[in-house]
Amino acid sequence: MKNINNTCEQKNSIRPGRPIDKTRDLVILNSALELIAEYGYESVTIEAIAQKAGAGKATLYRRWKSKPHLVADALLYISPCEDHIEYSKCDEINLDKYLCELLSRYFGIGNEVRQKVMLSIATSLSRDTELSKLVNLNPISKNCCNLKKVIEFSLNNSVDEDTLNMITELGPAMLFYQLIITGKIIEKSYIEKIVKTIIIPLIENQKL
Repeated sequence: MKNINNTCEQKNSIRPGRPIDKTRDLVILNSALELIAEYGYESVTIEAIAQKAGAGKATLYRRWKSKPHLVADALLYISPCEDHIEYSKCDEINLDKYLCELLSRYFGIGNEVRQKVMLSIATSLSRDTELSKLVNLNPISKNCCNLKKVIEFSLNNSVDEDTLNMITELGPAMLFYQLIITGKIIEKSYIEKIVKTIIIPLIENQKL
């Protein structure tokens, strides 16, 4: 395995104690994401993130109390949180396209760094209880709420909660399986296949 700290020492650093502004925060968060994508969550240290970002370790600890807190913020930073549902896209003609759009956005289609980060975090949650608690409280864990709202709207709110949850969770579960078990990067064509051959037929079956 590559030596993360040695690699990062090649970067120019600034004096510890320099105040962090919003732009600096983004540099640090991006540095954390890039390192996690390359080395994995468990191998990355606060020291390595600080060195890559050109910041002092003390600076990071003034902003985040621990690595899990920093990483939770980084996940929030790359998570597309959409509060508004475009229900005009949820009719029978556009439903499959809109579901594909939501899943593609959440799983970072076309963004290999993001998918690698999601894979590393997903496999680390069971071993890092602090990270698990923070991620579960983080809006990134609530992204499926929009998916659920769209499916519920398409069914005219006529399905029981258990069935609705099953249909909603199926797509994300299969995509996380793809990431975690096979380690393969998710392609949009795979999302389209899940939506058209599994999710849409299940929705249609509930309308019968």
